[in-house]
Amino acid sequence: MQQTIDKGYAVVVPGMQLGPGYRSKGNLPHHAVINPRKPSRVRVVLDCAAKVAGKSLNDLLYQGPDTTACLVGILLRFRRGPVAVSADVEEMFMQVKVSKPDCGVLPFLWWPKSDIEKEPVEYQMTSHPFGAIFSPFCANSALMKTAQKFSSDCDSSVGESVLNNFYVDDCPVSFPNDEDTKSFVVQLNELMARGFKLKKWVTNSEMVRKVFP
Repeated sequence: MQQTIDKGYAVVVPGMQLGPGYRSKGNLPHHAVINPRKPSRVRVVLDCAAKVAGKSLNDLLYQGPDTTACLVGILLRFRRGPVAVSADVEEMFMQVKVSKPDCGVLPFLWWPKSDIEKEPVEYQMTSHPFGAIFSPFCANSALMKTAQKFSSDCDSSVGESVLNNFYVDDCPVSFPNDEDTKSFVVQLNELMARGFKLKKWVTNSEMVRKVFP
């Protein structure tokens, strides 16, 4: 949680330190999700599905349409070429900001500097959290808009891959040869740098690996 705050993904709500006279409009519970295969990595999830008086925040939010590309199509296209490459977006949800008027619906309590000896403080998310029903659509929409806005700066195939070959934050693609793959890696990384950061690059080609950022 402290990393979330330190990176600016959450900020203190002005004037909301707990104490005498504090009155909360309600704060979201939160918990950690740990991947057994990666125990050192902790994902903070705001429980927007928690109900009060029979209603949760997710019940009141607009989820948005499912704009995720078809996984079957992505996998079939991935099998076409002999040279494979993939990457995923680092902290994809957190890279997409929540509009300022809406940050107030994502409050939670935490201790200043994670010091449990101090009184908790009310924070609010400034980025899209895990647990909010709208986060997947908003993050995917931002990804698509990045590709559409800046795709003219690269080969058309690169922009098309962002639109058609991303499954949430993963982009597995394949090409007929090393040169095409290397060009794709360089251009995709430059395109995505306009709003996101790619990580976990993987390929079956030693030549392609040399151009990984």
